[in-house]
Amino acid sequence: MTHRTPDAVRRRVAFHGSRAVTGPTTWGQQHIWRDIRAMLPDTAFFNVAQATFVPPGVGVPDVLEQLTELVARHESLRTLAVPGANGTLEQRVLAVGEFEVDVLGLTAAEHAVELREHFTEAARRLEARGFDNTADVPFRALIGVLDEVPQAVVLCLSHFAADLTGVRLLTGELDALLAARAAGAAPPPRPFAREPLEQAWFEASPAGVRMEEKALRHWSTQLGRAPADNFPRPPGAPQEPRFWRGELLSRAVPQALRAAAERHRSTVPNVLLAVTATLLARGEGLGTCGLKLVTANRFRPELRHAVGNLAQEVFVAVDVSGETFAQVLSGTWSATLAAYRNGQFRPERARALAEEAGVAVDCLVNDLWSTTWDSAALPAPSAAGLAEAAAESAFRWADRTAQDEVAFFLEVFEVFGEPKRVRITLLGDTSRMPPARIEGFLRGLERVLLALAEGHVAPADFPSVAGLTVPGPSPR
Repeated sequence: MTHRTPDAVRRRVAFHGSRAVTGPTTWGQQHIWRDIRAMLPDTAFFNVAQATFVPPGVGVPDVLEQLTELVARHESLRTLAVPGANGTLEQRVLAVGEFEVDVLGLTAAEHAVELREHFTEAARRLEARGFDNTADVPFRALIGVLDEVPQAVVLCLSHFAADLTGVRLLTGELDALLAARAAGAAPPPRPFAREPLEQAWFEASPAGVRMEEKALRHWSTQLGRAPADNFPRPPGAPQEPRFWRGELLSRAVPQALRAAAERHRSTVPNVLLAVTATLLARGEGLGTCGLKLVTANRFRPELRHAVGNLAQEVFVAVDVSGETFAQVLSGTWSATLAAYRNGQFRPERARALAEEAGVAVDCLVNDLWSTTWDSAALPAPSAAGLAEAAAESAFRWADRTAQDEVAFFLEVFEVFGEPKRVRITLLGDTSRMPPARIEGFLRGLERVLLALAEGHVAPADFPSVAGLTVPGPSPR
């Protein structure tokens, strides 16, 4: 029986920062701002959330105080998007203001059975409210309280303020602040990091210009190697609404990925990307796959601990024409590593290069899970264990929307509180990927990973293993 989640009490908490200043935006902010504007008024899609637990000995006032400390420390949490001269976008850092905190109070006597359900639902509500980046600070939080004792905190940020890496860094910093409070120790200092405004000034400097030119040369090289379109067939009649997102919840995929990575002497992220690229390209009769990936852009020491939106999309042409999966893995590794190191540039210049080359750059993969997943926690799976786990996998249609700019967008997420499961979503343009193809791709991805965990599979056989029909000519 499902019980209605009690309403949280919303508080407005004052903050005080060290400076008020307005200046140019970073390339990362410009990149995400274009996407946010394209999806108005539904901006909740661009929210990023992370949860953490509260140590014993910490009260609600303590949690509120440490949240206020985070906002004071990091300018990105108190930054608005404002119009600048000549139609440009600028960022305005506030010195004073307020942010919202929802406090969900539960009692064990009344809600013992539904504690996780209620907290998850409250967190979903928090994340489902969009931010007005021109008027609201891009940060809010939820505190889950049981019998007046805080148990967990969810941090929710607009993507304009921070990417997933930034939110994870922020959550780790909150963990350290709360642990210090629980121990009665002095709060740890803020890690050294460049603020977004300083990053924007660097990007406009001669060193920033040189960095951008190098990145754009790499884009041009990759565009020259990619197919004009990952979907060479003429578009079909789209569904209404046009874009459908399927979701696969799987306990088998993490186990299969770990086994496949060990068997093929690679990493879990590389295996996941190589299989995705191979299945997409080979499933459409192609030997090369053009993909946009997300790079964190944190190679420089001053950006390693930065809480901001530094992530940008890079383009890579993955050669999947090899006879063995080992060849595809090797090519995927070298191609993606080079792309990740060339990830800082003005997004409009990269779009212009793609248009000039006549290459569709509308297929994306965003792995938000495997680079932080602790695979050592899982025992080595048996064939029977993998089959049993796969039998539990569940597919559903997560959402449908009328507007987007992608043909294929695969994302991989952790499942909060369930480290042995993974959530894979695929948003497809139904004029290029009919609904049956979207579901078939997700289920097929799992099947191919299971097969690779048990042995060697030739890339040419991926579509048949996945159960996908290959149209058109052989890979070229």
